[in-house]
Amino acid sequence: YNADTKGCDCNRSEGKVLILASVHDTFPKPKTSKTFWISFDSFQRALQFRKEVCLHNPQDVPVSMEYMDRDSYDVIDQSGRLLGNTITALGTYSPVVRQLWNFKIWMEAWNVRGASTIGDKILYWLNPIMPSILPSTIAKMGKEKDHHIAMTVGDFDGSLERFLERMKKFQTDNGPDRIEVHECQTPKEQKALTAFRFVAAPAFRTYCVGNGIQGFSVDYALPRNGGEAPPLNSETPSIKRMRYSHFGCNVVHEEIAFPAGIDIDSIKYTFKKSV
Repeated sequence: YNADTKGCDCNRSEGKVLILASVHDTFPKPKTSKTFWISFDSFQRALQFRKEVCLHNPQDVPVSMEYMDRDSYDVIDQSGRLLGNTITALGTYSPVVRQLWNFKIWMEAWNVRGASTIGDKILYWLNPIMPSILPSTIAKMGKEKDHHIAMTVGDFDGSLERFLERMKKFQTDNGPDRIEVHECQTPKEQKALTAFRFVAAPAFRTYCVGNGIQGFSVDYALPRNGGEAPPLNSETPSIKRMRYSHFGCNVVHEEIAFPAGIDIDSIKYTFKKSV
């Protein structure tokens, strides 16, 4: 690496030293915490909730805050149930889950026609006979509204109580038709929310393989006071456009599906340029 003298001066690497470093800030564990699934009638109302309730002040920031749109909910529910239920039962970092995933990768590496997609086809075929990842109350909310936040709020010297007061006021001001809140009552419900969000990316691949379509993934960050979806600028409309994000820091993940047979690379690079 250090002996590479090819190219222009700015690209040469002789004599250069690459230093990688990270800074870690630690925080105390909350005295207690609560986990919520919150559904909104519009994305603008979700942004308003983030501003007025979640990021009201730097002392009361939630432990986690994950946004998912309707396409994200639909794709995960239609293609991620087997993986999601397995993670709910065994845990995100379970060695059994890791072994099952490694088996899928091993099977897809077979030198056999169609092997690269057989794992996702099996997951897609089995999905309808699997139970929903989410509890029935939350699943109903997911189907009735198009914008959702799964969030955990910790108690740091009264921060949880202050959050609940702001959320109650927001609910009163906006009404039950515009915002619906479900508080998780059991650890299993909390695990289900974590698993549902965790399987978003693999569920998208399973969805594309199962439906014989194609897609691409893009990650980007938006201004802290923004959040609206950048335009796709594509003549061919997308079949699904999953938008899910770390809602507090505005880092967005998009999984966008298109019909087979079109040039998605050009659409992807045009989209990245618009971002």
